Amino acid sequence: MNDLDLIKEFRSDLPPADPAALGRARARMFRDPAPGLRSPARPRRRWAWSLVPAGVLAVAVAAAVVVLRPPETVTPLPPDTPSALGAAQVFQLAAAGARKEPELKARPDQFVYVHSRVAWASFNLSGGTYTPPKDHERRIWLSADGKLPGLLREEGPNSNVPLDANVPPAYRADLPTDAKAMRAYLYDGTAGDPKGRSADSLAWTKVGDTLREQYLTPKSVAALFEAAAGIGGASKVSQVDLAGRKGIAVSRTESGVQHDIIFDRSTYRFLGERDVVVGKVDDLPKGATIGWTAQLEVAIVDRAGQLP
Repeated sequence: MNDLDLIKEFRSDLPPADPAALGRARARMFRDPAPGLRSPARPRRRWAWSLVPAGVLAVAVAAAVVVLRPPETVTPLPPDTPSALGAAQVFQLAAAGARKEPELKARPDQFVYVHSRVAWASFNLSGGTYTPPKDHERRIWLSADGKLPGLLREEGPNSNVPLDANVPPAYRADLPTDAKAMRAYLYDGTAGDPKGRSADSLAWTKVGDTLREQYLTPKSVAALFEAAAGIGGASKVSQVDLAGRKGIAVSRTESGVQHDIIFDRSTYRFLGERDVVVGKVDDLPKGATIGWTAQLEVAIVDRAGQLP
């Protein structure tokens, strides 16, 4: 199936995106920084300047990585590429592709396994020193029903970290499967944010949170992308190179930080996320990559530590 075939599956009545109110910028920080550096967010949490924890999820993605090149630049695509379709249409293409994915089944006593590469910048509060992201491998095993202890393995200090039991389930067969209900899910709790962030900003954040380290059924993934197509302010599409894979990024910018949701250029399968400084943000240099994630594989296994 080519792009034109997928376009035929689009809804023709998508509403135009409303202008997005500016909110506080999000920046991804990770735990266990170098000595003297600010401690980023905990595993399975979205990074933010305010260090407010958020949800965790993932989409089923499997891809081989041969060459790793951290994405440090944002390059506009020429008009004859898929990005000319526009941000909302890229989401619709991703939704159409998601519906064709096979659904993984899991028993309550099994685990969702997610293999990824991640990179997080560090920032010294006293000296104002920015340290660019350094990529590393990340493997995590999360209880399908949330009742069993999980496991995290990363390069460096987090080489074998046990995870708590009795946490939110990692296998989410309960999420909406239509765009209207999924939009309600994304915007639930976004009104009257005490930190002044707009509802659109919080909904956009939730899209990323819902694509990271849990499993969603293909119908829920499709509904998520359809709902994301209507979030205000998502209009820029750029070329990226994420963990050796060519992709296109649908972006949203607030308070000087651009957050990218990245898809494969050919299949429109979800690849990962990235935050880049595009304006004035404290002492961070313009153009600096704050953090990025690249999903490589999601699978169902019988026990924590088991590889597919």
